[in-house]
Amino acid sequence: MILVTGATGNVGSELVVQLAAAGIPVRAMTRSPEKADFPAGVEVVTGDFDKPETLPAALEGVESVFVVPPGYGPEGPVQETTLVAAARKAGVRHLVKMSTSGVHFDATDPLSNGHRLGEQVIRESGLAWTILRPGTFMIYLYGYARTIAADKTMYVTEGDPVSAMIHPRDIASVAAKVLTTPGHEGRTYTLTGAEAYSPRRQGEIIAEALGEPVKVVERTTAEARAEYDRLGWGGPRLEGLLELKRQSAAWDFEVFDTVQKITGTAPLTLRDWVDEHLHLFN
Repeated sequence: MILVTGATGNVGSELVVQLAAAGIPVRAMTRSPEKADFPAGVEVVTGDFDKPETLPAALEGVESVFVVPPGYGPEGPVQETTLVAAARKAGVRHLVKMSTSGVHFDATDPLSNGHRLGEQVIRESGLAWTILRPGTFMIYLYGYARTIAADKTMYVTEGDPVSAMIHPRDIASVAAKVLTTPGHEGRTYTLTGAEAYSPRRQGEIIAEALGEPVKVVERTTAEARAEYDRLGWGGPRLEGLLELKRQSAAWDFEVFDTVQKITGTAPLTLRDWVDEHLHLFN
C-alpha cells in the first residue's frame, strides 16, 4: 500500500490517478475527504500533519509514503517530523519527499529553506528515502489567467526568470516510478521540463493556443506587490515567492533530463499544459 499525502494537490492528485490506473493499492490522505474525487478503488482517509492522532490510521499497512507537507515555511519540517515519527511506528519502509529545486541551487528564500530542513528530517528518519526537487510548476501561469481572460494582457513582474517549467503530471510520473520500482532509495532527483521559457515566450504560447494576441506587460515588483495585496494574496508567502523568483533568475533556465531518464518519456510541454487549461484564459 502506498499513502499519498497532499492527495488533492496538483501533484498528489495526479499521482493517485496514475497509481490507481496501474492497479497499485493507493490510499489518498486529505484533511477534507468529503471534497476528494478519485477513481474507484482509491481508499480515501482523513489525515492531518498538524493532528498526530489522525496519522496512525492513515499509515496502517502502508509500505511507502509520498510526503507533501501542507506548510511551505518553517512549519514544514515540524510537520514532516510528526509524520516521520508516526511512519516509524507504523513500520513504513520508504519515504519519497517532494522538495524544490531551490535546495539544489542553495537558494535562501523561505520556501527553499523550509524544504532544506525537511529534507534533513527525511534523510535522518532511519527509513529508506528519495527526494524529488521539481523546479517551477507550469501552474505558475494560473497567476496570469485573470487578466488574460479579461483583456488579453499578461502582467509579468520585472526580473521574472526564464524558466524550465514542469508539468505536475511529470512530477507525479517520476514519483510513481520511484515508489514502485527498485533502485531509487538514497537518491535525490532535480526535475524540470525539457525547455526553458521566457515570460514573453509563455505569453506567445498562450496566444497561439487562443488564436489571438496576448500583450505582455512588465511591471515593477512594487506594482506587483500592490496588486497582489489588493487581491488578498499578500503576506509572508507572497514575499517568499518574490524572493524565490529573484534568486531563481540565476538558475531556473537550467534543464535536467531526469524525467526522461526515470520514466522513459519526454516531459510534457508548456503548450500541452496550456491546451489542457485553455478555458482559464478565455
